[in-house]
Amino acid sequence: MSPTVQRREFLTTLGAGLAGLAGCVGNLPGSSGGVDRTIYVGAYHWGFIIVDDSGEEQDRISLQRNDVLRVVSFNTLASEAVQSLPASIREAVPDHEALEERNEERIPAPSDGDFHELLEEANEQYPDHSLAIMPSGQVHMGGGMMMHPVALPQNATRPIVRQLGATQRGDYTLSCLTYCGYGHPYMEIDGGIIVT
Repeated sequence: MSPTVQRREFLTTLGAGLAGLAGCVGNLPGSSGGVDRTIYVGAYHWGFIIVDDSGEEQDRISLQRNDVLRVVSFNTLASEAVQSLPASIREAVPDHEALEERNEERIPAPSDGDFHELLEEANEQYPDHSLAIMPSGQVHMGGGMMMHPVALPQNATRPIVRQLGATQRGDYTLSCLTYCGYGHPYMEIDGGIIVT
């Protein structure tokens, strides 16, 4: 057999072995592509829900400095995007009435108009949202931004997935930067992510 044929056979065998090994390593615990934590963030009028990968709703997410966070974000009105989520995540998203009750508990009542009517109007006129993650207390998109805004339209067919490095300690606010009606200024979770 010539040296060229032996080399080609060796490389073919080596390639197949590496491909098989890569598949095995991908299934080992802790081999999630370098991601330390995955969260699901649902945007609704006028708030966010954070769900961890076990399907449990969370008020805050704590990370260690240099952790890698995968954020899967979606508009709760985007039915195709929501249907593509794991069942445990879909089941954790409260229904429209429960989300409206949350809003009424934390958003001041309007001085003119009915809260429910303003919410219905916003659902019709401003169905889209966005998600940005920035240092708490900042109102601009300057340094320290953890995640630049991603659009979360009502007609999205898939959630938006971003992978972030928690490189700077501090607490971070999840915020909507797309105007969505009366409750828009309250659409945030102040300190929703904490990096220690």
